[in-house]
Amino acid sequence: MFAADSALGRPSLTAPSALHPGLAGSTGVFIAFVVLAVVVIVWSAVRSRRQMRELREHIAACGWRPVERDESMPRPVASAVRSRRTKLAVAAEEPYPLWLVWHRWTESQGTGDNRRTTTHDLTRYFLLPSGGYRDVEVVKRTAIGGFFMPVRGVGTGDAAFDKRFLIRGLGEQQAVRLLTPALRAAMLAGEVPAWEISGGVLISAYTDAPSIGTFQPRADALVTLAGMLTDPTTA
Repeated sequence: MFAADSALGRPSLTAPSALHPGLAGSTGVFIAFVVLAVVVIVWSAVRSRRQMRELREHIAACGWRPVERDESMPRPVASAVRSRRTKLAVAAEEPYPLWLVWHRWTESQGTGDNRRTTTHDLTRYFLLPSGGYRDVEVVKRTAIGGFFMPVRGVGTGDAAFDKRFLIRGLGEQQAVRLLTPALRAAMLAGEVPAWEISGGVLISAYTDAPSIGTFQPRADALVTLAGMLTDPTTA
């Protein structure tokens, strides 16, 4: 912009900020916002790396070791370990061969300003029990499903259990025999997890990331479950 020079009567160049003080203020706010966003991103990355390091140290202290992609593993474990979504894969040997595989991935929905990205976690424990088992799933039912249909599938004859869990798969009849009263009670109480057997491997799954607080207790719960499956007399 040009303004009249008071001394010479000639136009002179005036700084934009002198004519538009709000422009400088808006620019300052934008820069501050960008700086704050960068600080938050860097801080989150540093915190994430620290948490991962602490988790790995805790896992090692619990006696687990990293899993190599090319080592020998049961088929379901190998498939999980070699997925591009794998963020962590570790193994232990006692009292059963055990593996933990953590997957993390993102999914986007919508377009433009309505585009949203969601992060998903899937943490699975794999245990190789003794004995032979057919493929089967014992999964949680929704409260609504249990209300409107108290029994789905083969059922166990335990009304409380059948409202909360569904047995499905080729090994459903075998699973009914394995689900002793004590095991059903433990599952209802949340002492052992819902479970699946695939390729002879016992699996429990969680839709969150492993943490120092959950890592070993969940492994211990699967070990307890395996003991109840392989030796019902101890359940």
